[in-house]
Amino acid sequence: MHKLTIFFYPPPPNEAFDQEGWQNFMGLAEKMPGLRRETVSEVEDLLFGSQGHRYSMIHEFYFDSRVALDSALQSEEGQKAGAFLHEFTRKRFTMMIAEHKEAFQDEFVQEEKE
Repeated sequence: MHKLTIFFYPPPPNEAFDQEGWQNFMGLAEKMPGLRRETVSEVEDLLFGSQGHRYSMIHEFYFDSRVALDSALQSEEGQKAGAFLHEFTRKRFTMMIAEHKEAFQDEFVQEEKE
């Protein structure tokens, strides 16, 4: 599985988050072909890291493969969502692609009991 992750920077001082723009972006992005799942996280605290990289929200889009993700980004729906993302955020975001691997609790390495 592969995911597209978008890290959103807070809006500029004295500006509110554009909720209408966010809803429009979601409506466009959710039409990308091959999208399997999405998650949205609102960042509450920065525990460690560069003070210059404070994010307010993280949005993840999951696809079966890198090919499916690339195809979605190149699709008409992906292009529309991307163009609108740049517009409504004024390019205040970071985006990355990653291979997603997940382990469930029953798969964790357990210490042997004596």
